[in-house]
Amino acid sequence: MRKFFCLLVLGAAVLASADAPLSLKQALSDGLKGNLDIKRSELGSEGIDAQINAAFRSYLPQLTANGTVTRLWAHDPTKIPIGASPIPNDNGFLDLITIDYPVNWNVAGDLKLTQFLYVPQALTGISMAKKGKEIDALGKQELREGIVYGITMQYWTIVYMEDNLDVLQKSMDNLSKTREAIASMVEQGIAKKSDLNTMDINLSSLSTQMDNLKVQIQTQKDALLQIMGRTPGEKIELTDRLSTDFRNLADISGNPLQSSVTLRRMEQQVKLQEMQIDLTRQEIYPNVVAFASYGTQASRENFDFFSDAKDKFADNGTVGVSVTIPLFDGMSNSAKRANARIQKRQLEIDMEKQKLALQATYETARTTLINAKSLVERNKENAKLSEENYLMKELEYKESVAPITDLLTADNNMQTARSNLVSALYTEKTAEIALEQVLGILRQRAGE
Repeated sequence: MRKFFCLLVLGAAVLASADAPLSLKQALSDGLKGNLDIKRSELGSEGIDAQINAAFRSYLPQLTANGTVTRLWAHDPTKIPIGASPIPNDNGFLDLITIDYPVNWNVAGDLKLTQFLYVPQALTGISMAKKGKEIDALGKQELREGIVYGITMQYWTIVYMEDNLDVLQKSMDNLSKTREAIASMVEQGIAKKSDLNTMDINLSSLSTQMDNLKVQIQTQKDALLQIMGRTPGEKIELTDRLSTDFRNLADISGNPLQSSVTLRRMEQQVKLQEMQIDLTRQEIYPNVVAFASYGTQASRENFDFFSDAKDKFADNGTVGVSVTIPLFDGMSNSAKRANARIQKRQLEIDMEKQKLALQATYETARTTLINAKSLVERNKENAKLSEENYLMKELEYKESVAPITDLLTADNNMQTARSNLVSALYTEKTAEIALEQVLGILRQRAGE
């Protein structure tokens, strides 16, 4: 029982230390859920909704309340007229009869209700806020598309480096076997000790290359994990590999101008700028606002307003419509409109530049993908020939027909041919990704 428990613990430790398998599909799924930029963009959407609500609610009735309490200090009491004297004065005029009314306190309060009847800027503001939400949604889609592209490219870059490491490992295995044969030949006096030393030097150099490449691979894996929102340093094993199966161009077709999220976002920005021009123009339109107010106030010598409220407060109320008509603003409005039209034209030029860039990316990726097919085929043939040549030189060396340098040269040529094949496959894959990206296929593969 104890032995079984120890084996169980050992197995669990081995599994815990093993690299977690990670396919490209899983990497994209995890990345779209864990990427911090995507999470941040979700919070921005809540802000857009708040702006729309604020713009809409500004068109609803607005109710305000005001209240003031004033303490007055006056040397002379306030004189309140109560009528005219019945006896003319020396100049023949009637004197005004007043009584002294000491006012030390004044209390006033009012409620005011306003309602926009015709304020074009408010309605346009609501439309602009809604358009901003559309642009934000496209921006988030554009961000997610960029994350998909970044994860995909990073994934295949690591696979490319790992395949190159496999090439070096195969050379290491071949040369290690040959070294064992050389060591035996040296003991038998068939080969020179210098040949064994030369082989050891090459094996050491090859080992150093592999160690450096392993460090680079781990650095790239950490970068991939960071994009995915996972902790760098986590052990992962990429399961997808580069394939010699060529993609048919008929499977990667479409119109880059119709599928571009960036272009759609820029189109909406142009429309938003058109609304901005309308909003600026509407500043010179009349504004019609309905209002109603109710107020009350009282003035007393002492602060006894609430001891006996009867007949101490004077009430008043108003109802009406206010019309504001801008007449002259120093031509500032026309200057604002001119600036807004310039900004719109700049956005339109940016759109044209983006269209040219999309078409250039499409044509470059398409041409690269076509050329990659022949490049892969040539390097497949070269890799096959280099392997045959290495086996031949290995046999010749063992038969003492060829020197050690010919064998090492054949190994180097075989390693170069295999690396060239991996590079050709990687070139084909990156061109395929670029083509899928510009056609919107890549985000569809990620479930976008």
